[in-house]
Amino acid sequence: MNLDLYHRILAGESLTFVLSPRALWRLSGPDRVRYLNGQVTSDVADLADGQICYAAVCTAKGRMEGDLHITARNAEFYLDAEPELRESLGARLEKYLIADDAVFEDVSDQWSLSHVFGATAPPAPDVGFVVAHARFGLPGFDIWHASQGAVVVGESLPIDVIETLRLENAIPRWGAELTSNTLPPEAGPHMLEAISYTKGCYVGQETIARLKSVGHVNRTLVFLQSDSAAFPASGAKLILGEQEVGAITSSGFSPRLEKGIALAYVQLKASETGTSLLADGLGLTVSIPLSNSANA
Repeated sequence: MNLDLYHRILAGESLTFVLSPRALWRLSGPDRVRYLNGQVTSDVADLADGQICYAAVCTAKGRMEGDLHITARNAEFYLDAEPELRESLGARLEKYLIADDAVFEDVSDQWSLSHVFGATAPPAPDVGFVVAHARFGLPGFDIWHASQGAVVVGESLPIDVIETLRLENAIPRWGAELTSNTLPPEAGPHMLEAISYTKGCYVGQETIARLKSVGHVNRTLVFLQSDSAAFPASGAKLILGEQEVGAITSSGFSPRLEKGIALAYVQLKASETGTSLLADGLGLTVSIPLSNSANA
């Protein structure tokens, strides 16, 4: 990993991660708010112009079909998700759009999306817009550009730097922590913030509300620190005492902590902060992600 670029991000320098190619959609029309609110876990009615929320899209049984970021802009919604979700999630989001006065468009081939770290807003492109968004747990801005050429401010960042920031901030990713077997309430604090329990009905709401009323799920996503610079491999089993209690989903090295870190799903009995676990003989401790540690 390029440590220089990593530390320059933390110092607040304007550097860019090009998100495209990415699944990009636009939803417009008078019924856009009502329709989208019936499809996603977050409450998009609360979004003011230029605001963003994170959300899950679920089956009727509450299992995830994808996750996405939703931007409100000029009486339209702009949605983005991992590129592998373009076909399946696009079809799912359009599935219930029958009698609604709304238009759902795939703009993945017409628009590009990039993210600029830093507290200073970059200039907007001639055709497009800029919105503030701490997408990776640090101050930054998304740049939507009505062109296949993504906007780059400063230097362009490699994926391994972004992956380190994602892990340090315990942000789940589709294909790693998030799959078609995931229930949103299992997926840690970042996903819990994407669930509204007050907005009313949406697809999967009954199951998700029932999990809240019961008071718990059977497993939860946790952030782990290694006892050393070493880190376990993805898929490694986690042991508490002599019992298997979970498995690693993603792992890497944190320069700030100077330790190995990981994300993992564990049984509730192994999820308390300070719990010591083993993975392939390596000692790990359930900890608070760096994004939350200042408020702990």
